[in-house]
Amino acid sequence: MRERTIILGAGLAGLAAAYELVLAGQDVIVLEARSRVGGRVLTLREPFSDGMYAEAGGKYVLSGHSALLEHAKTFGLELDSLPVPHMSALRPFHLQGRRILAPFGDDSGLPYILRADERQLGLAGLYRRYLFPLLEAVGDPLHPSWPGPDASELDGLTLREALAERGASSGAIDVLSLGRFDLVGDGIDASSALGVLRRELLTVGRGGVSAYTLRGGSERLPLALAGALGDRVRFGWAAMRIEQTPGTVSVCCRGDSGEHRTFTAERLVCAIPFSVLRGIEGGSTFSAEKLRAIRELEHTSVVRTFIQCRRRLWSEWGWTEDWLTDLPMMHVMDAAPTQPQAAGILEAYMAGPRARAASLLSDEARIAMVTDGMSQVASGLSSEVLRGASYAWDLDPWARGAFAWFRPRQLTQWGRALAIREGRIHFAGDQTSPMPGWMEGALRSGRRAALEILSGALA
Repeated sequence: MRERTIILGAGLAGLAAAYELVLAGQDVIVLEARSRVGGRVLTLREPFSDGMYAEAGGKYVLSGHSALLEHAKTFGLELDSLPVPHMSALRPFHLQGRRILAPFGDDSGLPYILRADERQLGLAGLYRRYLFPLLEAVGDPLHPSWPGPDASELDGLTLREALAERGASSGAIDVLSLGRFDLVGDGIDASSALGVLRRELLTVGRGGVSAYTLRGGSERLPLALAGALGDRVRFGWAAMRIEQTPGTVSVCCRGDSGEHRTFTAERLVCAIPFSVLRGIEGGSTFSAEKLRAIRELEHTSVVRTFIQCRRRLWSEWGWTEDWLTDLPMMHVMDAAPTQPQAAGILEAYMAGPRARAASLLSDEARIAMVTDGMSQVASGLSSEVLRGASYAWDLDPWARGAFAWFRPRQLTQWGRALAIREGRIHFAGDQTSPMPGWMEGALRSGRRAALEILSGALA
């Protein structure tokens, strides 16, 4: 039986759902408010020269990302392995007003007040002592019965509180967070320990993973999916109201030119961020738990700023490709580590309150601020700067933030409601998966929503 299904949102989740349904012979239409596909997958090619590009959104593919790897194989998309730092490399830090160049793996010179027993451990040892037991307590986030009792207990704590309960000093917690946990939500003092640790477990687990990028840019994946869908993808339609009856579901949309049109089908896959969904009428048809999840779920404020340089001075100097700082620009990394050009692009990744402060600035002011910060780490860099670009996800009206994050007790109170269908409305998007913020999470969520429809399971 062919059923007309509306997919709301042409990000990876919506496209994946549509693709699976079309393969199964279903009649599908994808409605997208933007003029492009990809959602929070956004490859910036302008204003960079020499054919270079940077990822403002989804970037990395990990060896365990089975859905993404399968799609890449299907569409003939090639992967490039991220370079592994040489053991003789120097890792740059800028902390408490001074630059530090530390041999890779040697964190003994960082200006944090640690207990004697902690200082001799180094960062890797601190991770093993304090994080490993917490990761064990998380359990298996992909199991249907998750979270268990130990995991639920972690949801009642911030990450700082959970680490302190394990015996970590304040200094140890700060150094563990730097360039890692401080980039999730509003940081370790606001985020649920369970939410952050689930992300950590499904990213690196308890050991190492191989990491890749999609050759030619992450946008090649949504473009490939959209190409397979053809004219089923309709651009410039912004949802204003969602309604459902016992037999149908309708979406009232506003077009780019201001006209209104209602699309009606037997099923709807809502694959847009909850930060956008909460502004669409129709919540009266949802359960109280779903409404609470839509209302309370927050999305990490993220600003990504890119500086293109004539030469990759950091490579010439034997530095690692990521720099950790407590400057407003936060975490710096090589934005184009797998691109072969002689020029290079550095990225400053800001999250949480610092990202919100940066989003108040113009693009030009952000670029200037980041260039100044990078020059404090690498004094010879400013003369090599060619151009810059910046993207603030809070300012994107169809995203209103980047990936989802959770405050204490939210996952256990209404986390399950994120993915649960409501009548004829199914939900997709990385926020409905155990892997928010990852392209893999978006793809898996789209597949799950499609399977729900194909199984014919209606309330």
